[in-house]
Amino acid sequence: MRYIRLLGLLASFLGWNSFAGAAEPLPLPTGPVLLTISGRIDRTNAGQEARFDREMLEALGAASITTFSIMSATRQFFEGVPLRSALERVGASGTSIVASALNSYKITIPLEDLKYEPIIAMRVDGQVLKLRDKGPLWIVYPRDEHPALQTPIYDARWIWQLNKLRVE
Repeated sequence: MRYIRLLGLLASFLGWNSFAGAAEPLPLPTGPVLLTISGRIDRTNAGQEARFDREMLEALGAASITTFSIMSATRQFFEGVPLRSALERVGASGTSIVASALNSYKITIPLEDLKYEPIIAMRVDGQVLKLRDKGPLWIVYPRDEHPALQTPIYDARWIWQLNKLRVE
């Protein structure tokens, strides 16, 4: 019994538990769809796409970043889910994602950016992001933690009003 508990603790520590959830079938959204992921993915729930409502996104785990952005003169507290978790949940395999916004803005983000642990923010300073505040979803990088992220190249990857990711 002690061996089983130790194995469970080790699995938790190594993050093996998250892989079990990634292999489960993707449920259908019950609320408004906030994010659609397509392209080189293994798990879908609507034809060749994976559609997520707020509840499904929140089930991917919580992450937060406190940082400056080019949009604000003060540090902001962003809360959401790890971008990595969303991609793992759909079984993404590729080298980049094309992120699209509600206003048709698109930017290619190399998957190597996952080393910075960007998040899909759903709240800023405790408030749910609304369309008028660049919501409902916003890709956010930990800009203050890495000088390399404080450049126009990475500023352009802070895509607000995010609604689609296509894995390439």
